[in-house]
Amino acid sequence: MLGYKSLLSILCSLSVTNALIPIEIIGNRFIKPAVDASDAGEVFFVTGVDYQPGGSSDYQDSNPTDVLSDPEACYRDAYVLQNLGSKVNVIRVYTVNPELDHDECMSIFNSAGIYVMIDVNSPLSGESLNRYNPSNSYTYSYMERVFKMVDAFKNYPNLLGFFSGNEVINDAKSAGVDPKYLRAVQRDIKQYIENNANRTIPVGYSAADVLDDGLRDATLEYMLCSIDGDEDDLSKSDFFGINSYEWCSGVSDWASSGYGELNKTLSNSTIPVFFSEYGCITKTPRTFDEVSEGVYGGLVNTLSGGLIYEYSTEANDYGLVKIASNGSVTIKQDFDNLKSQLENSSIPTIYSDEVSKARIVTCDKAYLESLSSVFDADFDLPDAPDGVEDMIHFGANNSNVGKIVEIDVRASNYTIFDTDGTEITSAVISVASTNTINSQTGTSASGSAHHPSTTSSSSSSSAASVAPTSSSSKAQGNHNAQCAGLLSGLTVALLALM
Repeated sequence: MLGYKSLLSILCSLSVTNALIPIEIIGNRFIKPAVDASDAGEVFFVTGVDYQPGGSSDYQDSNPTDVLSDPEACYRDAYVLQNLGSKVNVIRVYTVNPELDHDECMSIFNSAGIYVMIDVNSPLSGESLNRYNPSNSYTYSYMERVFKMVDAFKNYPNLLGFFSGNEVINDAKSAGVDPKYLRAVQRDIKQYIENNANRTIPVGYSAADVLDDGLRDATLEYMLCSIDGDEDDLSKSDFFGINSYEWCSGVSDWASSGYGELNKTLSNSTIPVFFSEYGCITKTPRTFDEVSEGVYGGLVNTLSGGLIYEYSTEANDYGLVKIASNGSVTIKQDFDNLKSQLENSSIPTIYSDEVSKARIVTCDKAYLESLSSVFDADFDLPDAPDGVEDMIHFGANNSNVGKIVEIDVRASNYTIFDTDGTEITSAVISVASTNTINSQTGTSASGSAHHPSTTSSSSSSSAASVAPTSSSSKAQGNHNAQCAGLLSGLTVALLALM
């Protein structure tokens, strides 16, 4: 028979939906704030997978669902991702429809402790910059869709950030015309967030790892610098992703992969850099030795983690799982190998007050031209298209503004099979208390943070994004009130039975 406290705990847990604390940025690190605001937060290492079941080519605006609007698939995949290991904390989603309801899926991933990074573009015409003709594709209708994407996801606390573009610059020709348009798009997105969201949401870029013509290094330097040294320059990236396939597991090592040179390049970065894609398939099944030896090994002091490409097996034959036409999932050997590598990775604990505060790098055209002779180091950004300024100030009129909702903690209706073909039963996500925080609580008298077990004398860091807003505090208050009401009612009921 359940005890009084156990029953009350169950009742309270079913009465409210909790939410992750939004990730912040300090200097060149992502930071997960502490539950108690008087404690220092911890450096957050991106550890996860790229997630686009069906592939981006499968996307159409007319489709009734996208990858974040099918709750059954999200229940299934959240469980599978949790089974990949406790370190898994992020998925990247390339293409979604801003008009669809994503509440259940985002709430499922939130409950599973998984943050989401969203690309604002799609492969359809008019829904991204044309890399060879950016001036004609930087339009009102394009930015309207981008702003609607912001509206659709801005209120989910487990939204880690937006990608403004993916591999737009990938050769000398695109490098000669695209850069200033990428920064203009980022400027517009961040201005829209400032005016229409209740918290700062990081915005960054995902780059092709093109070493020819010095494009990788030039792109990083161009996207992170501040025009005229302005610390409030909204056009610069808050983070930088690299789609890197230099280390092929079972073939490469630290020396042959180029990770050593990359480590030198990243040592001076003033913003978080991570692999937005990695996981070469030259040799299969992949053993993922680059995970423990590279990303969370030799690169751990300069890189902020990475996302394995990719979750589901598509036409290009990457993938950790296979999804059948009936929706069932079969785990591949790649999955088990990655799980083992993650378990063997020693991700350090670094407190937020150990991270150097943001350093401003003034944009230097001459320096960029020394890195790449084909890169257009122009910082005279184009004005926003006609009408976009009005949208920035008054909104894009997207009625589909997402929110975290109450979900049932249950298994998906889809079947999940292990690598040996055995059906996995009771495939229910686990919801840890550390993943269900409505708001930060408690502040020290001095306002400075301290480590959970030791007091820090000072903090030299300044956050680039804000903590949860008062609405989260209201949610916690409602939760307490609901539990108090349940306590009162339960007491009366028990007394009546005596």
